[in-house]
Amino acid sequence: MAYEFTVPDMACSACSDTITKAIHAIDAGATVQTDVKTKQVNVDTEAAEADIRRAIADAGYTIA
Repeated sequence: MAYEFTVPDMACSACSDTITKAIHAIDAGATVQTDVKTKQVNVDTEAAEADIRRAIADAGYTIA
């Protein structure tokens, strides 16, 4: 499934890396694309949306 999230507190490439690592901890085969300027995180994954949302939140970020 493909999901798109807005993560307003993703401010830099380190934030992007942290979010990507958190998602890969749930699904190592996930494709993650982040854009710090637009605050968008696009994920193509086999994991449930709730699990991806939880991984991002557990990494310390909010989803709008």
